[in-house]
Amino acid sequence: MSKTISLTGMRSFVAVCETGGVRAAADQIGRTPSAVSMTLKQLEDDIGVPLFESERKGALSPVGRIVLDEARAMIAHYDRACLAMTSYAADLQGRCDVASVPSVAVTLLPRAIAQLRAEGCRFDIHVRDSDSNAIVEAVENGMVEVGLCVLATKRPQLSFEPLFHEPLDFVCPVDHPLAESKRPLKWAQLDGESFIQNGAAAALGVAETEALAAGSKLTATNVSSNLAMVEAGLGVTILPRLCRWKCGHDVRFVPLADPRSSRTVGWIAKEGRNLQPASLRFIECIRLQMRVSEGEFGYAAA
Repeated sequence: MSKTISLTGMRSFVAVCETGGVRAAADQIGRTPSAVSMTLKQLEDDIGVPLFESERKGALSPVGRIVLDEARAMIAHYDRACLAMTSYAADLQGRCDVASVPSVAVTLLPRAIAQLRAEGCRFDIHVRDSDSNAIVEAVENGMVEVGLCVLATKRPQLSFEPLFHEPLDFVCPVDHPLAESKRPLKWAQLDGESFIQNGAAAALGVAETEALAAGSKLTATNVSSNLAMVEAGLGVTILPRLCRWKCGHDVRFVPLADPRSSRTVGWIAKEGRNLQPASLRFIECIRLQMRVSEGEFGYAAA
């Protein structure tokens, strides 16, 4: 039979790790140093092994490093759930915690939120932008309720509703020989290019992008970093077409001829979960803005 792990113990453990000592942690969480020490001892007894390498709490044990990651996720989920429940009790709408890929976060999200505000909706909306893998993990861990992302492989614990199909384009400096191409580019035209790797291109899973990545010496996971590096002449890359809107960089997006250079963006949530009214209304607004903006942004509704 598994033991119950105290949330108070987890909070004390995280505080000690983040502040560097028992006394500083006690000040941070409003407890006495002796109480924090006793709580840590109980936590180690419950888990069954030491969480620190020594009594000075200066370095985590291997198990302690794993516990720290899990404790942070558990505390964040607990705090978010408490806020969701109290928010819903206050106005029967709750709040919307959403994570989104950057291209959607800077295009459709502001319009959807503006629509909600125009309708008089006043519930709290918390938005974080990240890559699809991190968004899937955040939804699975309960860090957010809704994710707007690409789901590369089906997961039984998640529901996925496609929203739109989005092309990925070749991105290059404005003075690049291919920048003014009048026709979509073929893969052969990219041979020999200095390629900047990123998650969106890797997720295509096609041999041509894998070949480009194999010769790459530069990787950037953030869209803004990718664009800045291209603008600086450090290489070329492949990014979702939505990234060209409000990108703030002097680069060119050139279509690719291969129909496989596209991705499907949708919304995810935990399978079987009853979403809060705030989240349901938010998703409705995303769907509406997606349909309204289809011609402008160049994607195809799913």
